[in-house]
Amino acid sequence: MSKNVTATAFVVAEFRAEENAETAPLYTDNVVKIWLNEETKRIAGEIAQNSPAAKEMIKLRTKYFDDVLSNQILAGCKQVVILGSGLDTRAARMNGESVAYWEIDDRATLELKASTLKANKVTANVRYIPGDYVQDDLIALLKQNDFDFEQATYFLWEGNTTLLAKKDVIFVLEQIRDNVKFFKLSFDYMSEKVIARTTGYQDINDYIDKYESMYAPWITGFENIETLTEELQLKIIDNFSTAELHQQYRPHRSLESNLLKFYFVCTLENAV
Repeated sequence: MSKNVTATAFVVAEFRAEENAETAPLYTDNVVKIWLNEETKRIAGEIAQNSPAAKEMIKLRTKYFDDVLSNQILAGCKQVVILGSGLDTRAARMNGESVAYWEIDDRATLELKASTLKANKVTANVRYIPGDYVQDDLIALLKQNDFDFEQATYFLWEGNTTLLAKKDVIFVLEQIRDNVKFFKLSFDYMSEKVIARTTGYQDINDYIDKYESMYAPWITGFENIETLTEELQLKIIDNFSTAELHQQYRPHRSLESNLLKFYFVCTLENAV
């Protein structure tokens, strides 16, 4: 495990990879294993023990985002931008004809990705952009890397919004809205009630307290995504709680955690 890449990236990869072993997996990710080893398995196992809901949340959102991306590619979308991409494998797994990817993350993560993919002879039509899409200006980063602002684009923003200040989440949405002519954008978010500890479920409060004592604090949630999108002149295509996704994808399994009722995925597009 690289010392320069956050442990979270490897843990998310481990949780994602675990679905491959299911009898009827929600998705198949044959690329992710190239980053995994006994150490990443051990760390992920410890986190799963302390945060059992995290694993299922990651698997459900992976399935949902895979499906949306797949539909975008089938509809003719040729540009995909992944913000805070971590060890995302979609550029290698979902590489429809002449689909180009841009991935933005810190330099160490992207260098590890590029070198490991190359060593394992995995091809991906991807341009890696080292940087911070908030501080370094997302639009400036894309302009420097041959992005076509006139072409329909799918933006994927996975596992990021809870860790950013609300003003930064809104800033990113405004940047995309104001500069990209035709786009769809998917992201996950937590209910504000989880952040404020007002869900009424003590098990959720305990979970968040434990999670934040071990990792980064969750600082931003949204109670009403409709209000946000109206203010930003964006249109909602989808908005599901992961509890709803669980019911849809795993109808014969009981819900393991109340937290899934307060963790959402959505897809937006420009309303104008």
